[in-house]
Amino acid sequence: MIEALSGTLGAGDCERILDAGLIQPANAWSSLAYSIVGIVLVVSARSGHGRERTYRIVFGLLLTATGIGSFLYHGPQSSGGGLIHDVTFLATLWFLVSINAGSTLRQGDGVIWGGFGSAVLVTAAVLAAAPTSTNVLAGITVIALVGSDLLVHRVGGIDGRWYGAALVLFAGALVADLLGRTGGPTCAPGSLFQFHALWHVLSAAALGAYFLATADPRNQESNT
Repeated sequence: MIEALSGTLGAGDCERILDAGLIQPANAWSSLAYSIVGIVLVVSARSGHGRERTYRIVFGLLLTATGIGSFLYHGPQSSGGGLIHDVTFLATLWFLVSINAGSTLRQGDGVIWGGFGSAVLVTAAVLAAAPTSTNVLAGITVIALVGSDLLVHRVGGIDGRWYGAALVLFAGALVADLLGRTGGPTCAPGSLFQFHALWHVLSAAALGAYFLATADPRNQESNT
């Protein structure tokens, strides 16, 4: 999903560029997997409590926005589609970083929300000024997420089933993303099946599973 913007949007994601309403239909429709997972989390938020309930709603809305941004990127490719596509996805990851780190380090809501907002504003500003910085920003965000995950492990109480599912889904998503590159050995531009579309589905499910897996550690810290 993340790529440095150069030329036509989605040109690096294998699927043939069509002169139609949806320029990459398989990649566009599969993008809505993020929105589906997001909506499920928002609807299920009533099962949460306190701070974690708010987190579930916001994370679900961010995933929903990510799906819309990716749909705009691969579908109509409207003006600003690349920026929306990248900012929404990176904002979703930054939210996980913020709530993981903030909760486990016992920070107040002001610090957590302020850190998240600042990270998103900086990310958006950098992308607007330098669209080709996407991969660098993605790398920084992933490193920050891994660091926040280590803090969550220090607290303990992770749901092993959801966490295991998240790891398997993430691994599958990364493989699909690599296989779905333009010019790769499995790239078939005219095929109805696209590995990049599979990346959308697997990564959306992985993000949802990871959020659920790490809920208890965040709750432990917010309730102490």
